[in-house]
Amino acid sequence: MALKKQGLKRKRITLETKIQILDRLKTGEGSSSVAKHFELNEATVRTIKKNEEKIRASVAAGCSESLKRTSHVRDTTLELMEKALIHWVEENIQKKIPIEGDAIRQKAVEIFNNIKAKQPATSNQATEFSGSKGWLERFKKRFSLCNAKIRGEVAITDEKAATEYPKEFSKIIQDGAYTPDQVFNANEMGLFWKKMPRRTYLSQSERSNAGFKASKERITVLLCSNASGDYLMKPMVISRSLNPRAMKSLDKGNLPVYWKADNKTCVTVPIFRDWFYNCFVSDVELYVKEKNLSFKVLLLIDSAPRHPTDLHHDNVKVVFLPPNTASLIQPLERSIFTTFNAYYIKHIFKRIVDEVNSGNTLSVTRVWENYSIVDCVELIKLAITEIKKSTLNACWKSIWPDVVVSGHDVPALENEYSEIMRLAHRVGGEGFDDMASNELEELMTDSEFNAAKQVEVVFDSTSSEDETDCDEKVPRLTLCTIDKGLAMAKELENFFIQNDPNMDRSLKFARELHNCMASYKKLSEDSR
Repeated sequence: MALKKQGLKRKRITLETKIQILDRLKTGEGSSSVAKHFELNEATVRTIKKNEEKIRASVAAGCSESLKRTSHVRDTTLELMEKALIHWVEENIQKKIPIEGDAIRQKAVEIFNNIKAKQPATSNQATEFSGSKGWLERFKKRFSLCNAKIRGEVAITDEKAATEYPKEFSKIIQDGAYTPDQVFNANEMGLFWKKMPRRTYLSQSERSNAGFKASKERITVLLCSNASGDYLMKPMVISRSLNPRAMKSLDKGNLPVYWKADNKTCVTVPIFRDWFYNCFVSDVELYVKEKNLSFKVLLLIDSAPRHPTDLHHDNVKVVFLPPNTASLIQPLERSIFTTFNAYYIKHIFKRIVDEVNSGNTLSVTRVWENYSIVDCVELIKLAITEIKKSTLNACWKSIWPDVVVSGHDVPALENEYSEIMRLAHRVGGEGFDDMASNELEELMTDSEFNAAKQVEVVFDSTSSEDETDCDEKVPRLTLCTIDKGLAMAKELENFFIQNDPNMDRSLKFARELHNCMASYKKLSEDSR
């Protein structure tokens, strides 16, 4: 009987490996040398080289996670769809929302159709996509999505746990003998930092300008406050870029926010861990000492996957909310972020009005184009300072009602809405003159990704100027520069003293100018 010939198992080459091969060939290395290094047949290397254009196009459309598992060149529309879809999946995972498989398949079809509508038809483009169960299993495998992340249940809030937990939390407070000043909560929100209502001419101008994609630039803002409302920490901001071009001349250590970066602008376990040990602990220690309290604090956070469960510090007790209760009993939840958003938007509109009326002849459109991430950080700081102690204290009513001072409540925002509308009318023009309240509410709550937004983000994956990493060194403030500035200040002081007939006014100006320049004078003296 003839022996059955044993077939050779075909070697699987991932797209990641193919890119490495192409990069080595691009440097001038020979095919035989590359083949030997990767233990491949030389003909295989030549075939990969022949298909370089298709391989690189597939990689550009896909995600880094899938490159390690995908071996064949896939349709670019499918790659773009999965790139947008995984963004949506991770958003839900971050928010502790269980996702059922059917919901993923439905969202995949929705995103696919949005992408296909934006792309010109090509011969190698997939024309139909049904989101089959087989595709779902392959998608989960490509992106290492475990069953714990994708469930068959519908996302719900646990009202029973939310009702029962305040008693348990109160006992933790009593057992630890914590004061309201020593109990903290931290939470984060997404913010489209440069977005205007859709009907305004600024928003319409952006949609007609392929290079101006500001409204899709999303950051994450983390706030942390204590139960008394007496202390609101310096916020943490997570951007897509660690070194945006607009910040190239700034020392990020001196920003009014803690500046972090993530390519999806999400709070990750490493980022939160770094914030806990290097920001929260040191800031809170300084605060309680200033209050003449012992360094013994409690940090309450929700049980999201982004919050590591192994945080430990001798002086900090970390307490996690029960799953699916954050929206019901977490202090720094929707109400406080809506308040923050109202203040932020008000300051944006005020900035536009002030710039246009400053006499620098800039148009509204030019002012808005010039509005950078640096301006955003400045306005975040202004918005934070407007949040009242009573508002922060009132946020604890659902979980620790006894701590809320009588009469404290989260304020209604009618006055802020009216002020924003007034400023919008002063900006003027299409969409501002007749801005409706529902447009303002949409702007304030627009922190979710719908299918169209997901597609736009994928097509705009290249960074804008503000989001471009800049490797230039931060210029130092030299002694020569300081002295030059001090001389200019002195010249300004003398100018008003000599020309203002009102002596009291000019002398008051001189005193205030001296106070403003005091830190630079000291810096000049210390540098000599």
